Order: sequence, then C-alpha cells, then structure tokens
Amino acid sequence: MMHWMNKIWMALAVVVLASCAKEISEPYEKFENMALKAWMTQHRPELVENLQQYDESSYYIDLRQAGDLASEPINDTTRWIRFDFSGRDLQGNIIMTRRAHEAQLAGTFTKYTHYAPYYMYCGESYYTLMEGISLATQKEQTFGESYFASKQEELGLTSRNYQMRIGADVALYMPSRVVGGGLSGDGGYEGQYSLDAGKPLIVELMITDTVKNPLQREALDVDAFCQANGGLKIYTKTDEDGKNKQTTEVAEVEMAAIPTTMEDENHPYLTPARWVSACDSIAQLYANYRFDPTNNPQEMQHDLHFNRKVSTVNNKYPRYGEINYGPYQVGIAPYQNEGSVAEINQQIAEALKKRFHEEDPYVGVEQLVADGADSVKLDGKAKIWYIGRFLDGFIFDTNIDEVKEIVYGEVLSEGSALEYKPEEGGLINAFYYVIPSMRYGQWGALITSSTHAYGASGTGGSSTSSTSGYSSSYYDYLNYLNYYNYYNSYYGGYGYGGYGGYGGYYGNYYDNYYGGSYYNPYYSGYYNNYYGTSDTTTTTTVTTSTEIPSYCPLIFEFYIEPAE
Repeated sequence: MMHWMNKIWMALAVVVLASCAKEISEPYEKFENMALKAWMTQHRPELVENLQQYDESSYYIDLRQAGDLASEPINDTTRWIRFDFSGRDLQGNIIMTRRAHEAQLAGTFTKYTHYAPYYMYCGESYYTLMEGISLATQKEQTFGESYFASKQEELGLTSRNYQMRIGADVALYMPSRVVGGGLSGDGGYEGQYSLDAGKPLIVELMITDTVKNPLQREALDVDAFCQANGGLKIYTKTDEDGKNKQTTEVAEVEMAAIPTTMEDENHPYLTPARWVSACDSIAQLYANYRFDPTNNPQEMQHDLHFNRKVSTVNNKYPRYGEINYGPYQVGIAPYQNEGSVAEINQQIAEALKKRFHEEDPYVGVEQLVADGADSVKLDGKAKIWYIGRFLDGFIFDTNIDEVKEIVYGEVLSEGSALEYKPEEGGLINAFYYVIPSMRYGQWGALITSSTHAYGASGTGGSSTSSTSGYSSSYYDYLNYLNYYNYYNSYYGGYGYGGYGGYGGYYGNYYDNYYGGSYYNPYYSGYYNNYYGTSDTTTTTTVTTSTEIPSYCPLIFEFYIEPAE
C-alpha cells in the first residue's frame, strides 16, 4: 500500500513542479496585462472596451477632447507635434509633467524651467517618443460601442474610429512595454518619483500644435515677431534684373540692398525699422543696433513687447500662441500672469540703468559713432553682459546678477562678463555675425532661428544633485539626422520662400561648426554656474538647466563694455 501511495505522491509532485515551471516561463507582459485590466475594471470600467491593440503593443484610451475635427489628422509621418504632457503611476504619483502647478505640487518646480509643451518629431520612427504616445498619435483609435454612444454627442464624434488632431486631449493607460522601461523627468519636469521598470503609466496628452516644416515655421515666427516689435528690414542681394533674391511670407516686410554708407536711408542706424538683417546672405538672423533696455519697456525704444500677438499671412500657419506664445505665464511668480513679463522688464530696465549708467545715461549707437567708438571687428575682444530669452519673454539665462535676483530670486554665483573674440569662436554662430559690427559701450539685441543657435537637436534640460556641477543631455541624435535634410532642401536649391540664393551655405555651416569643436567650449562654460538652486544647509548642490527645444528661436539682449 505504501509503495503505491509513494508513486501517487511522486506523480503529483511532478505535476506540481511542471505547473510551476510553466507559470514561471510565462512572459511578464501577460501578467502585467492581467493586472492592468484588473485595475481598469475596478477604477475605469468604462474604458475596458477601449483597449487599443497593435501587434504586441496595447493601451487603454480615454478621449476627453476631440480637438478640431475639421482639421486634418496628425498621423502624417513628416510632422512635428507640440504636446502638453503629464505622467503618473497608478497610485497617482507624478512622474513627469510639463505643467508648472503640477511640478509645484510635486515639489520639483523651479524658476529656471520653461513649463511649455514638448516639441518632438512624430513619425514612423519615433525614437524619443514613448511607443504608446507614438501609437496614439499615428494610428487610428477605435472606441467601444458603449463608450462611443456615451461620448458621441458631447465630443461631436461621427464614428467609433478616431484620429488625433490639434486640440485633442486624451488619457492613455499604458503598460510598461509601450512606456519604454523606467521613466523620470529632469530639468524641473520631474515629479515625486521615478517610474520603476515594468510598471504601467497614465499619460495625459494634449496636442497643442503641429508643424510639417519646422524651419519654415521658425522663419515665420521670427519674421512676424520682428514685424510686430519695431518693424523689420531685410537686406538682400539682387539678381541681374535687380530683383531681390529673398522673399518672406510675413506681410509688409521691407527689403533693400545692404547699405554701404551711413548716408543711406536704409542704414540700420537710420531706417525706421528696428530689426535689420545681420548679413545679406543669411536668413532669420536679425540685429537691433538701437536697442536700449534701459528705456521704459512701454516705449517703442525697448523693442521687446512680449504681450503683442503676432500672426502670419492669412493665418496659413496656426499659432500655438493660444497656449504658450507670449507672454509666458504659469500662475506662479515671477511669471504670474499676462502682465508679468512687462513688469519684469520694467524692473530689469531700472536695474540695468543703475548698474551700467547710473552716472552717465546710455547715449545710443548714433552718439557712440559720433564720439568715435570703435567697433569690435573679428579680431577684437568683447566683454559681454547678456540676457537670453525665448520668444514668449521667458529668460533662460543671464550673467547679470541683478537680473538673476529679479527672475530667479537668487544669485548662486557672481556673474562675470563673457569674453568673446569673434574670430576664435566659442559661442553660438549668431554672435559671430552680430558682435563684430557692434561698438564698444553699446547695447544691442539679436533674434535668431535655431539654424544659428542650437539647431535641430536643441539642448535638453537637466536637474542634478551633486557637487560636480553641470550636466547636460541632448535630444536623441537620430531626431537631428531625421531633419538635417531640411537645411539642404529648404535653404538649398529653392531658398527661403521658393527663391534661390543661399546655395551651399547651410551644408558648409554645419560641416564646419555643428559637428566640430566650435560649440564645445560654449556648452562646458556658458551654462555652468548660471542655472540651478542650492540647499544652503548642506554641501549638495541641485543644478537645474533650462531646456532649449528643437528648432527654437532665441533672443539675446547684450551690452558690450567700453574699450579699455
């Protein structure tokens, strides 16, 4: 009897062991799917039928706003999208957010962070996008019958099949395999926790803008900003028939041959337009030689009125300004409300006047020329004090302590003049074309597209807690490669607006500057010590650097010290 009982127990043991082995060999994804479905059934039962399945990838979707149903879907593979974003785990902990109030709630808000939507390439090769976000924006979504019936009238839907458009607002409940592993923010966008690998994520996603050609969009934004802030005159070469080789899609922009003498009414010191081309062969790099930030910002002499709404011809290209275009405001000091940028500018004007011109008021470039002030030229050394801004007025960098105190509420390290010799390089290319023509003792401003600044890749924001200081991250290099061809196609054979004239400039520019060592000293020295916060009770320093997105136009205000 015992003999047979032993055999039975042994057989049962084999069955149990085999069963355990089978369970262990099941993929993790299967159990995560079961767990996520159980959570959805308990917490969001109405969304269970909204499971979107694409091969091995899946997620649940909730459509909160359908967006502009009259516009075309955004599932074009040659498109960049600007999207608001917030990610939480299933317990509600904020993992990453572009929203200032959520960052404040999570205790990660910084005044160095530009809380604005992501600007990312969106196509078949998603690279830096989460797979779930890429699938939601690129694929057709199918809603369950009950869900569609409950949402049809509210959202104006006509079919269970839906493709995302501008203004679309969705929540995605994503398993880890479409999140892309663990997740954490940086540069002030981080939340309370990092998301561990293998954990689901809830993403709130709102499409605020789409762009098919980011370079063209930049060109329109820069030209329109100048036109709305003092006027724009483009210096351009002419062809054999005397016609301009450049054109612009922004209305009423004046063009003229580059002046050769100060008697020319089109000279930058004389023309009514405040912004002029820095070079007659380079697009979207403009200088303002009569800029004076010590003037009252409400007067035209200041030339930076971020509360002005600008528009393109016939509204051909929709603005994202309804959400995050000038003036910058997040409901938190110093950018409390729509008037905050103007108030900040007023404080800065008073501080600059006191620091640089307390005894002698700034006389302007015309008087400097009359007094015989030298220009910097390529071989001169300029000592520069600067303020760097986005087009919405947000200040992302400065070496002027009084400005740091006004904007950031602190001065972590004493600023010093940025020494720059144009022929030696070391700064973004925009400075190379503007600073040589500036006079010692002069204020000036420049506005530039990313072509002359940080290019298609931009530079990522970061937050680090260490004693070693600054660290940086870049957007995926593949995004840069994806759109490198724009520089040749858009500014190459056709040229800006369909006209030739730029030839191989952009190809040579990137060969010589972008891929080489031209920017290296800039990145290692320019940002260091200007961004961040520190805990004075410990030796640990928390450094936050401001993200500069891909294809991001910039404005610089600067003062060049008088010659020694």
